[in-house]
Order: sequence, then C-alpha cells, then structure tokens
Amino acid sequence: MNKFKYFTILYLSLFLIEIIGSYLFLIFNSFDYKGCVNAVVLWNLWRLLFYGLPFILLYLLFFKYFKKINLYKPLLFSLFNLLIYVSLSNLSTIIWGNNVPLPPEGIMFWLTCLSIFLSPIILGRIPYFKKIMESLLNTI
Repeated sequence: MNKFKYFTILYLSLFLIEIIGSYLFLIFNSFDYKGCVNAVVLWNLWRLLFYGLPFILLYLLFFKYFKKINLYKPLLFSLFNLLIYVSLSNLSTIIWGNNVPLPPEGIMFWLTCLSIFLSPIILGRIPYFKKIMESLLNTI
C-alpha cells in the first residue's frame, strides 16, 4: 500500500512540476502568456491520455533494472522518465504515422523533454521527495 501511495504522490508531483516547467520554458520562448497556457494544458492533457498508463506500466516493469545503477537517485529518475517519454513518442509515430497527437518534433516536444528531465532533479532537492524516490527504489 505504501508503494502505491508513494508512487501516486511522486507521479502527480512530477507531472505538476513538468507542467509548470513547460509553461515557464514556453513563456521564455514566446512571451505569449495566454497562448502558452493553452498550448501547455492541451499538450500535457494529451500526454496524460496517451502516455499515462503506458508510462506507469513501463515504470513498474523496467525500473527494477535501473535501480541497480549507482547514480544520484533524482538523476536516475530523470534519465528514466526522459527515456520512457522519448521511446513512447517515437513508438507512437511508428504506430500512428503522421496522425500522432504528440509528434516527437517541434518546440513543445523539446520543452517537454527538458521539463521531464529537470522535474525529478528539482523534486530531489526537497528531502520528502528524495526519501520517496529512495523508498520506491528499495521496494520495487
């Protein structure tokens, strides 16, 4: 039960930090505040719909192999999250062709990659979340 609770807290916190990061990076790129909100909300809604469940499944299946790597735990989470996102994005282009809702190209893809990479590192600076990351690594 604790593993599920910790995973849920961490997943939602990472997702929130990724949304905030994507918004800030997009504002610095375009300076259109209202357009940035719409773009980030739609992009992350699609990302949650299409990549949410596969991400959770891949996380639970493959993370047991990644925990054996001796790295700073938030950096390990960053690399793992980014690897899954890029893999799912490229796999979706193979499956759906050009009709992909989240194409692995363009500014939103790269800003999302940057925010996905930085969010575990940012959360890892908070002792509570660093403790959750370590406890998840020990229980999986």
